[in-house]
Amino acid sequence: MAAALPMLTSGACHAGRGPGTSPFPEGGRLRAEHVAQRTSTLVNGPAWATYCPSDSLLVIVALGRAWNGGFAVRIVPPLDVAREFHVQPSLGDIGTATAAFRSASGGVARLGVGGTVRVDVTSAVNGRFDIALPDSGRGHVAIKGTLTGIPYRVLKAAACSPI
Repeated sequence: MAAALPMLTSGACHAGRGPGTSPFPEGGRLRAEHVAQRTSTLVNGPAWATYCPSDSLLVIVALGRAWNGGFAVRIVPPLDVAREFHVQPSLGDIGTATAAFRSASGGVARLGVGGTVRVDVTSAVNGRFDIALPDSGRGHVAIKGTLTGIPYRVLKAAACSPI
């Protein structure tokens, strides 16, 4: 998550909230819901993604009103095949992913400790996820959601962040 977390935390600080100030291309969306006795929306906001071929890393970031969220997915070409990835607290080999959600008002990001994210990368990133996040005093909470029409760009090796 080393690559995604700085984007997740800095994106919230620099993104404007007014019309026309979003750093995200139109159309992409990440929706995440906290699933409990009463389901509530955690994130429902614009999202974008980048893919770094030299690191085999797809990074998806979204900004919501109250929470921001993102994934780092270790994936190799071809990208146009739907795949499922195991979520863990730190990014590992191919087939793994990390997830982070952070309150837009600041605070510590919560890293996914389990679950899966299914990604289908065509002309945009689509998919779904079902992950567990730690919750103070209650163990883990379930977060389920979708990735819809998220535009992505392929980075040149020089533009990729070191992991």
